[in-house]
Amino acid sequence: MRIIEKYVTNSDNYKSNKTITPKGIMLHSVGCNQPDPAVFVNTFNKSGVQKGVHAFLGADGTVLQTLPWNHRAWHCGQGSKGSGNDTHIGIEMTEPATIKYTSGANFVDNDPAKTKTFVLATYKVAVELFAHLCKQFNFYPLADGVILSHAEAHKRGIASNHGDVEHIWKFHGLTMDKFRQDIKTAMSGSVPAKPDPHNSGQNTVPFNLLGRRMDIPGKIIDGKTYAQARPLVEALGYDIGMKDGIIEVRAKTSGKIDVTSEELNILQKITYAEAGGEDEMGQILVVNVILNRVNRKGFPNSIKDVVFQANAFEPTRNGAYERAAPSAATIAAVNKALQGVDHSKGATYFRSLRGISAQCWHEAKLTMLFDHGGHRFYH
Repeated sequence: MRIIEKYVTNSDNYKSNKTITPKGIMLHSVGCNQPDPAVFVNTFNKSGVQKGVHAFLGADGTVLQTLPWNHRAWHCGQGSKGSGNDTHIGIEMTEPATIKYTSGANFVDNDPAKTKTFVLATYKVAVELFAHLCKQFNFYPLADGVILSHAEAHKRGIASNHGDVEHIWKFHGLTMDKFRQDIKTAMSGSVPAKPDPHNSGQNTVPFNLLGRRMDIPGKIIDGKTYAQARPLVEALGYDIGMKDGIIEVRAKTSGKIDVTSEELNILQKITYAEAGGEDEMGQILVVNVILNRVNRKGFPNSIKDVVFQANAFEPTRNGAYERAAPSAATIAAVNKALQGVDHSKGATYFRSLRGISAQCWHEAKLTMLFDHGGHRFYH
């Protein structure tokens, strides 16, 4: 799975700028025979479209995130008891080109074998994405009402009358109960404790973590705060586990790159030194370029060696790296890049737009890809 931010900044839903505290995740299916998630991103990214979801996923493992996870998306309409837009993240699965809708949720399958392959592939991606989000938001996937399909949400009175995703899953042996169980399995040891239905007391406590409000599972008893460590540790970009009977906090890993605590610190400092004044995307792009180099021939094969390669990054030569004190925004941007957010289009170089000319080395020797903020990116 690869999560790529493609925010629909031109949409009315994005511009509404309302947020929620997510309580669960709702799964939708696009309802047409279009397998490419990018098509929906382009369709939704315009004024006048009165709907929005947080992400579209494809069979190849691509997840295009169109809204921040805590943005109030217009994904499920209204039911008799309210709207899941106020409580749930909305995810859309694409559907195969091999089906043709006839009426409502009914369709003709023109190639059952290809349809099954596609549906099972999107199911796998959905399990991985939902497990990722359950970890991020500390959801217990088997808890009542946390993981819902659009059809289930309608039965609960919090969504419009749709039949997805069961309308297509039922032909391939898939159910929402199996989906929830597979999410729990995919979380492999990171599953939060099952909520106690007999506990009527407060079950979350508020934290301000580097300027970000988080409601962490826990209680306040006799003036003392008890909260789960995992959500706090993971919000800072680390993993937590047990080794030899000792609780161990360790750096996360991403893709093919093993990220040590030293390398995480290097990424945070070089990102702040290069792009501390840029927006989140501009800071993520710095990390993307470094990671792209690690995975490309012709560059060193570790984060440390890439950053400190001779003449590679100016802050390592002019003292800015040593002086860098990464901000909360930089730390968050680095974490997102390490979790798979990639805006780079494969870029392996960037330079400041100041003083750029046709004679500079980057312009003469490399292929220009795009500009963002104060930088131009190349490969």
